[in-house]
Amino acid sequence: MSRALFITLGFEEKFAVRALTRHGLDKGDKITLITGPRIDKVNKAINFISDFISKYYGGEVDLHVEEVSVHDIYAAISSLRRILNDRSRDADQVIVNLSGGMRVLIAAFIIALGLINLPNLIVEIETEDSSTLIQIPTQIIKVWRHQVGVEKTEILKILVSRGGYMSSREIAKLTGKDESTIRRHLSKLREIGLVEAKRFKPLLVKASPTATIFI
Repeated sequence: MSRALFITLGFEEKFAVRALTRHGLDKGDKITLITGPRIDKVNKAINFISDFISKYYGGEVDLHVEEVSVHDIYAAISSLRRILNDRSRDADQVIVNLSGGMRVLIAAFIIALGLINLPNLIVEIETEDSSTLIQIPTQIIKVWRHQVGVEKTEILKILVSRGGYMSSREIAKLTGKDESTIRRHLSKLREIGLVEAKRFKPLLVKASPTATIFI
């Protein structure tokens, strides 16, 4: 069974090493370390983990490091969605450990997890004193994705690509859906803050900044 392991990393490598030891590694597993700015202390932790993997697992696992900018929360979430999709492709199980790293990075990671469908997902986090390992219920994380769905995501893609206001009639023509269906979807998207309305007769809407994380 192939696995993809994602670990948020800050200045200390101890949480990452414990996660790797706890789950063990097999040939073909992919490990992705997610960091904020790559300052010296972070690079030192990365080098320690790389040496640890080389010593105990040789070249049988794939180690990859991704630096994510935390200054723009929308960009961070979008980057993490891409990383999760790319690095979990063909994996039978996805394990995410959020014990280390910057708080804003961890928050963005949890949101990104809720926006995509990953196989056999395990999300875990250790308390600061390392006394307890908590597994986060994935049903809670997935609520955001289920609120939007495929058809609403298609509408958001159109609105984001246009970058301005569009009428419900224009959207209906582009999607091939009935305008009443589009207006119903737009009503739900306005309710959860993903589109903004300029007027209602005719209905003119545009994507909100938050909408970019869903596409």
